[in-house]
Amino acid sequence: MTTQSYRVHPGRSRASAIYTDAMTRMYGLVALGIVTTAAAIWIGDLVGIGAVIYSYGWVGLIASLAVMFGALMGANRAVSSGNLALGTALYLAFTALEGLFLSPILIGFTSQTIGVAFLLTGGLFVAMSAIGMTTRRDISGLGPMLTIGLIGMIAIGLINMLFIRSSGLFLLINLLLLPLFLGLTVWQTKQVKEMARQAAMAGDDGAASQVAVMGSIGLYLSVLNVFLIILNLLGFASRD
Repeated sequence: MTTQSYRVHPGRSRASAIYTDAMTRMYGLVALGIVTTAAAIWIGDLVGIGAVIYSYGWVGLIASLAVMFGALMGANRAVSSGNLALGTALYLAFTALEGLFLSPILIGFTSQTIGVAFLLTGGLFVAMSAIGMTTRRDISGLGPMLTIGLIGMIAIGLINMLFIRSSGLFLLINLLLLPLFLGLTVWQTKQVKEMARQAAMAGDDGAASQVAVMGSIGLYLSVLNVFLIILNLLGFASRD
């Protein structure tokens, strides 16, 4: 996300309303995405869609990932071009596809482990997002550094999954990924807050809404990954 500059400054009450609406929309869409994913997980488990995907092996995995990331890229492109309705629809489609993809994976974990992971994820997200909302420090340079670290960890994770297959390295990767995604949550929240405030001060409802939808996509991805990492760590500890 990049901060834009605005020149028009409306009244404080109108700017405050635009800003509040944008942040409310962002968190609302994050929550809606999580609910959509949870519902898709339940449906996928009920009808066995996820099991069908995995029955095709690598072909099924690659095809499903291509469809998911196609929806995600389409959502980002639609929102960037100002088509918020299409962007929101594609974002929710992505969250639903994510749930179908995850449904067979979660079968390997007990309901207690999943519940604890969900509660821990919720608590950490609230804490990290609160830090991003309240901090006055300039953390604009944090995002690129965290992204580089994230790419490195993902690359190592793929090498481990395909060739090394070490459970110890798998644990270490998850332990290192957790602070990266938590840091990204702080950074993303801070960026969205600043961009929404600037749009609000300009009286630009459309720009503020655009920022909200883009922010919700980024924060949803962070929440989802934090949940999966915590689930992996809890599963590793309990041998689920």
